[in-house]
Amino acid sequence: MMLKPCRVLLLTHDAELLRAVSDAGLEAWTLRRTGADGPSRQHGPVPPERTLTTEDPARTLRDLASGVRAHHGIDFVIGGDDAHPAVLDVLRTLVPGGRTGVRPPDRAELRRLLDEGPAPCPAPADDGAALLCHVDTVTVGGMHLLLDISWPNSPTGFGESERAGVREAVRRVLDLIGHESGGMRTCVALTTTGPRPVDLSGTPFLVASLAPGTTR
Repeated sequence: MMLKPCRVLLLTHDAELLRAVSDAGLEAWTLRRTGADGPSRQHGPVPPERTLTTEDPARTLRDLASGVRAHHGIDFVIGGDDAHPAVLDVLRTLVPGGRTGVRPPDRAELRRLLDEGPAPCPAPADDGAALLCHVDTVTVGGMHLLLDISWPNSPTGFGESERAGVREAVRRVLDLIGHESGGMRTCVALTTTGPRPVDLSGTPFLVASLAPGTTR
């Protein structure tokens, strides 16, 4: 028996988000207004059978959440600031408590982790301090999808082993604070003892669950 993949409806046009969804083995769907010039090229190869075409995208999203229309088996909806304002307003109403679904973190442990700060390391920085990278993620049902790792102070970036360590450090800290849904940017320092998160800030990505039992 073949299991149905988790289906994610994308309301935001972001090629990296589509890649992250696909890399995680999730099934990407899109929403398009009738008469528009087709799905954005940034969505990439999303087949027509996974494109919901409608005269009123906001109403369709509302109906999907309430079960009035065929649910299409969609489990989550992701949107960002580039989504149509009316559709984004509907998505915000589906996010628990109007927020991004973050459970209260273990603040004492998180504060201890972040207060340690970046330690000195032999990385090629003029002041001898640890180099920093910014990691953008979006979390869907507790699954952290990597969008991008940027190295503002390193024109060449780093190798795959360093990137793997950064990815693991970010996923670990997001698990620690109980981050279940939404976008996050994590600043990570490369220290002599390994990557260390030193700051976290939310990003505009919103994720709403359409799974059975969700309060709509």
